Amino acid sequence: MRIPFLCVFFCAAALSAFADQEPVLTLPIRVHLMQSEANPAMHTTLVEADVRRIVEKVNRIWSQAGIQFEIESIQATQAIALQPSLRLKPEFDRVKAMVPKESLSAAAIDIAYVKTVTPNGFYYGEPIVVKDTAKLREVEGGLDEPLPRVTSHEIGHALGLKHRQNETNLMQSGTTGFSLNDEEITIARQKALERLKKKDVAVQPQ
Repeated sequence: MRIPFLCVFFCAAALSAFADQEPVLTLPIRVHLMQSEANPAMHTTLVEADVRRIVEKVNRIWSQAGIQFEIESIQATQAIALQPSLRLKPEFDRVKAMVPKESLSAAAIDIAYVKTVTPNGFYYGEPIVVKDTAKLREVEGGLDEPLPRVTSHEIGHALGLKHRQNETNLMQSGTTGFSLNDEEITIARQKALERLKKKDVAVQPQ
């Protein structure tokens, strides 16, 4: 049995309460739907409608921190061939090497969806990588779909958060939990503000 997505109501209320105290921070994201005929593991079958559904739920989760994400673009990104010298490198390095650097944004958070990697997703510097076949262990009151939760979890790492051993917390690995504590909210908002300052610099006319 799937667990209901209680965040529909909880996070909307949380955002309203949070907005009374602090401004909502809006960060741009650039979504890469990775494509590869030669490497099925890099070829996602997600489409734009999937991405918009995922981001809607990501925003419900992150509303508890007063942070929202705006899609800058959704693009089909062709994976580049892996250099022979990288074939014995760790999987994280191999996957990131197949995402063309010129496709990455100077201002937005880059999120690349692939078909499969060993973890559900990872963040070791951008892009965030999420596999579209992600699976999670359900916990009481958890999210009803893996991909928005995994995406939100990896965004947490991009905003300076570390793993926690609390199954209802967003930063616990492998569960459907999505809560954030006060310390995590403070850290994430500070990192979000830093990103917004860098974004302003990146988009200034030359």
